[in-house]
Amino acid sequence: MTAFKEFFQKVFSGIESQEQLDEDYLAQSVDTADLERRIHDLEYRGTAHDSFPLHAALTGHEGRRFLW
Repeated sequence: MTAFKEFFQKVFSGIESQEQLDEDYLAQSVDTADLERRIHDLEYRGTAHDSFPLHAALTGHEGRRFLW
């Protein structure tokens, strides 16, 4: 069983985990605004609306999308 485990460790050792890729992506941010945008991108990747939900862009309209 250990030979099987060692084989897979050798095969997959070069493949970075998604978590490590995400950390590297965040580390490339140049300022706080860029970091926040990158965090938002990671939190909502794969959703139907990449900009959903609104983060209190307008007072009283949290989470609502406008038609214009």
